[in-house]
Amino acid sequence: MEKQKKSPSKEQLLRRIQHSPLHLERTKHTDSVYFSDKGLRLTVDDTENYALVGTNFHTHVFTAYTSGGFSRPYLYLANFVTMTLEHEKEITTEDGLSYTRLFEVLKAQEDQTQYNIAKYVDWWLYNIFAPLYEIGEGSASSFLVYETYLHNIARNYITLDEHTEDMTTGMFLAALDAKMRELTEGMPDEVLFAKKTDEERMAEEIEALGDMEADEVARKMEQGKNEKGE
Repeated sequence: MEKQKKSPSKEQLLRRIQHSPLHLERTKHTDSVYFSDKGLRLTVDDTENYALVGTNFHTHVFTAYTSGGFSRPYLYLANFVTMTLEHEKEITTEDGLSYTRLFEVLKAQEDQTQYNIAKYVDWWLYNIFAPLYEIGEGSASSFLVYETYLHNIARNYITLDEHTEDMTTGMFLAALDAKMRELTEGMPDEVLFAKKTDEERMAEEIEALGDMEADEVARKMEQGKNEKGE
């Protein structure tokens, strides 16, 4: 039989907390929502002053304050969690809270304020999630990481530059394109994605399906732990 693990003593718990690189207290003011259809957990505590954005494989931690004042990520996440809890009954499915259903409910409202805020947060979440796992050993991943880096350099160059005249969205995009061309001038033009046969594409699709199934198993295990309060 498998031996039952002993619960750590008070002294052991204190040592773990003291030596932990990060410790976040869960209080009666902690609000947390988990969207089962997206594998996304958002947690906010307005007394401990932190907000968490997490998937099954990573977690971002935002404090409520920065050197410039209130943290915008914290404020928007707190707002998003609040509106989610307001519509909790409407968006709860057999599998848990539905991210898709939340946006359907918000979009159906006459007042579009909540929907617009939620959509803005959704864009931002996509922007921070999309490049997270681009790093890798292949030539394609290496280029994509570099391209994202150059893109951010170009954006910062334009946004931080002194603006003596109004800049429209069209002017911004034109300046961004020009800056990207300047930064990539002389870059060798190499094959980024090689053409594939039907058999190769099918093999990759099968592998991707396997990865999705593995992710779903991990999600359900995580959901089970959360329901048990582990």
